Order: sequence, then C-alpha cells, then structure tokens
Amino acid sequence: MPRSRSGGAALITALLIAALAAVMVSGMLWHQWGAISREQTAKEATQARWILRGAVDWARLILREDARNSSVDDLSEPWAVPLAESRLSTFLAARGQSAGSLPDAWLEGHITDAQSRFNLANLAPAGRPDPVAAAIFARLCATLGVGDGPLNAIASGIASSASIAQSAALTPTPAAAASLPSAQTDGSGSTLPLRDLQDVARLSPEVAAALPQLAPYVTLLPQPTPVNANTASATVLAAVLDLSADAAARLVQVRKRAYFRSTADITTALGKQPAPTINPLQVGVSSSFFDATAAVRIGQFAYAERALIQRVGLLTQVLRLQRVPPWLAQSPAATP
Repeated sequence: MPRSRSGGAALITALLIAALAAVMVSGMLWHQWGAISREQTAKEATQARWILRGAVDWARLILREDARNSSVDDLSEPWAVPLAESRLSTFLAARGQSAGSLPDAWLEGHITDAQSRFNLANLAPAGRPDPVAAAIFARLCATLGVGDGPLNAIASGIASSASIAQSAALTPTPAAAASLPSAQTDGSGSTLPLRDLQDVARLSPEVAAALPQLAPYVTLLPQPTPVNANTASATVLAAVLDLSADAAARLVQVRKRAYFRSTADITTALGKQPAPTINPLQVGVSSSFFDATAAVRIGQFAYAERALIQRVGLLTQVLRLQRVPPWLAQSPAATP
C-alpha cells in the first residue's frame, strides 16, 4: 500500500508539472502571438497613413487642375465624383507599374465642398456679430427644429471665439495673453477659440444634443465664406436666400440643367419681380474650402482621414487633418 500511495502521488505531481508547463508554454505563445499581432497592426497603420497622404495629395492635384479650368465650382466637375472602393494595385497597373510588395489594399473616398454648408464663422466676422448671418442661421435652425437655446449659445460662442482669436493676434506676449478676461471661456472651462464642429459641441449640453441635426448643413471654417449656390442643399439655400422650401427645390432643379455662372444667374432663376438682392458675402458660385475624406482597407484593418483643403488660386494647402470613422469615407447621400 505505501508503494501504491507514493506512486500515485508521483503520478499526480507529474501531471501537475505537465499542466503547469502547458500553461506556461501557452502563455508564452499567447504573448508572442500578441506581439506579432501588434507589430502587424502597427505596420498596416503606417502603410495606411502613407497611402492616405498620397490620396490627400491626389485631391489637392484635382482641385488645382479644376482651378486652371474654371473659376466656378459645381457638382458636375471631376472633384465631385466619388472614388468607389478600388484595389490599389489597379491604379498601378493603369500606369504600367507593378504592385511589387505592396499590401493588398483598397482605397475609397470623396471630395465635398465645405462651402455647400452655412459657415458658422459668418456669425461674427472679426468678433463682431453679423445680423444678416444671424437671421440666416435662425431660419436654418427653425427649419431643422433647433430651438433658441442652442442657437443663442452657438452665436455667442462663435462671437467669443472670434474675439479671442482677434485678441490673440494682437497680443504680442504670453503675459499679455494671460490677462484676457476669464469670460472668454466656454461653459466647460475650456479656452476658446473654436476650430471645428467638434469644438462647438462643448459650448453646452443643448448644443451637443442639437449638433447631429445641424451637422449636415453647417460647418466652421477658419474665415467667413459665402455659401456656394451650385453645391448647397435646398435646405441651406432656403435659409440663405430666404426662400420657401419649394422655391429652393426649384432652384436646385434649375442648376442641374445649367450651373450658375454668377449670382445674376441665381436672380434670373428665381424669376421674382422685383429681383431680390443677393448678398455676395453670403452667397456665391465658387469655393475655396473643400473636405477630402479617404479610407484605406488592408485585410481586416481600416483607417480613414479627413483633410480640410484651402485653395487660393492654384495653391492648395491642407489646413487640418484628422482621423475619422471609415464609414465617413463612403460616398455621401444627397442631402435634401
């Protein structure tokens, strides 16, 4: 009996040692697999970022060539045609180049006219509230069912932001900048100025709740800009031109047959007597700011970025580049 007991104990000990060794080996393999996976993900992320940098440069080239051909921007131009998801090697083959060791990557994206939406910066040029722009924004908010609370918070936040930007531009030293009034902060205590719509959301909980309704129709650019009547939705045109929904829809149908070459064409298309006066600070037919959004997919890894591009003459420059969800790179549906 003692021998059988000692033999059983030895067997149990051997099994425990084997189990412990198996756990240790599996743990080592798991850590090794995790390290390889992280390295592969980092490699794919780096590859994706380089591909997207090339896509942004491609968008800049398209916009520059468009400026060579026309001073008017409309939705029939090459920049407005979205790129459906395409294999990257297809582009290289079209140029007679070999994909070589490049990854099996897919690219998609689109360029949108940032001036197709109402620019919140118009509310307070140089920090001074503009009653015309305020009336436009009020009409847009009324159409979208946004109340006075978010409207007033956004208007005052934009004015404060513009005032601080002006003060910062005129303030030569950090010590002088520190002396700015404490009122020049938003409700959360964050220092302004506001730079994009994500910043606007922090003005108040009401604004954050209303922003999803406003986002398809508004933007925030570095400077005031007119709305491009050739690319704006009927909802935006109705607010900017103070039209009924039906009249704005008819205007959109007219521009589909022939784009507006000047604001005089807009007046003619409206057909009103007496002819309405169109404010060139609020409405135009060309654009200087564009959003270029692109996504790249390598295997199961997807990465997307959006660039705000400013075009001045033939010069195009990226003002802002940020990572966004990949679904934003899909071709946007037409906004009513």
